[in-house]
Amino acid sequence: MKSLRKAIWLLSLGLFSFSLASAQSPEYYKNRRGEILSRLINAAALIPSAWEGELESFRQSNNFFYLTGIEQPDLLLLLAPSARSPETLFLPARNLEEGSMSEAWTGAKLGPGKGAEEQTGIAKTAAKNTFDFTFANLAGGLDKLYFDYTPGPLEGPVSAGEVFLRALRDKYPHLQILPFSRLVDSLRTVKDSSEIRTLQQAVDITGASLRETIPQVRPGMFEYEVEALIEYGFARRGSQRPGFPSIVGSGPNTTVLHYDKNRRKIGAGELVLMDVGAEFDYYTADITRTVPADGRFTDRQREIYQLVLEAQKAGFKAVRPGVTLKEVHQAAKNVIDSAGYGQYFIHYTSHFLGMDVHDVGSREIPLSPGMIITVEPGIYLPAESLGVRLEDDVLVTADGCRVMSASIPKEVREIEALMQSK
Repeated sequence: MKSLRKAIWLLSLGLFSFSLASAQSPEYYKNRRGEILSRLINAAALIPSAWEGELESFRQSNNFFYLTGIEQPDLLLLLAPSARSPETLFLPARNLEEGSMSEAWTGAKLGPGKGAEEQTGIAKTAAKNTFDFTFANLAGGLDKLYFDYTPGPLEGPVSAGEVFLRALRDKYPHLQILPFSRLVDSLRTVKDSSEIRTLQQAVDITGASLRETIPQVRPGMFEYEVEALIEYGFARRGSQRPGFPSIVGSGPNTTVLHYDKNRRKIGAGELVLMDVGAEFDYYTADITRTVPADGRFTDRQREIYQLVLEAQKAGFKAVRPGVTLKEVHQAAKNVIDSAGYGQYFIHYTSHFLGMDVHDVGSREIPLSPGMIITVEPGIYLPAESLGVRLEDDVLVTADGCRVMSASIPKEVREIEALMQSK
């Protein structure tokens, strides 16, 4: 009987059919890999997937997902125009044996072979334990290797990526090893129509959750209750996760830029600042709204709020092809400076948005159609326990911009009307 159960179990794993985590076709990702291959001259690129931790939920590394659409850990993607196969995906062999590391514990996985090649669109797959042999035969003809990894903290354990990088440098001292970001960042900065639709979905989920939550905010609630309502709204609408730790700050916490403890009880007469974003298919929104816990702004709160709103509108007007983020920042800053609050605007107005909440892209590059940025001025007055930030996500278009989050209430009268609907 035991052998029969094992045979049935093995058969069920063998029938596993892999599908890309993205709704895109394998051809979509093949075209992206082709763009990278066209940039490699006497060079190769090596992109590891994310490593699977034992206790945390798995999320693929952005660049690996960008090029493959595969949501599986412990893989290697090698792109090398001079190789017999310009693209090779290295995967661990499937483990169909019963045991603590078997697929019965970790879930069915894609393994090397023809089936994997057909399903992913990657020309060649191979067992991961053959990588060293394959790369050793290739490395002699290369001058450069573009390697994708994120450095870990200065203090703390060395990451798997850093260990891998050190091994490559020791074994191939002739190779100039460069950051893969030099090849991929310019592609990721400009979004195609599919990416724009995906990010719009993330924005819409975020907006619907905020519109649902804001009327429920009131004195006596804890910040974490507001956070829970927002994130439940994300999940209920199909978001896989928050795109970053949600910020819900009340009273004095509205003046702390990246406050994310969310433990304080909301007091009467205070403002509540919510800086949140749903992630959808690896693209994240980033929206901030500031609301009065009592349902109506005081005169002083309204004064500061309206100033921040005017600064944001000036930032919107500045967004168009050819300008830089510095110019957008200056347009918003001029409004706040002219009102005498420049010293209380303590951060930059904009950043790029995409797979990361602070996505790839430089402040110095001119904006072009397809780029998505935030516009988020703020004023922070610690002595008054009063902070206001407003943040929207903005698509650069051929003739200016489109505010992707424009449907989320923001005018004083809109916020107060929404809060009175509770």
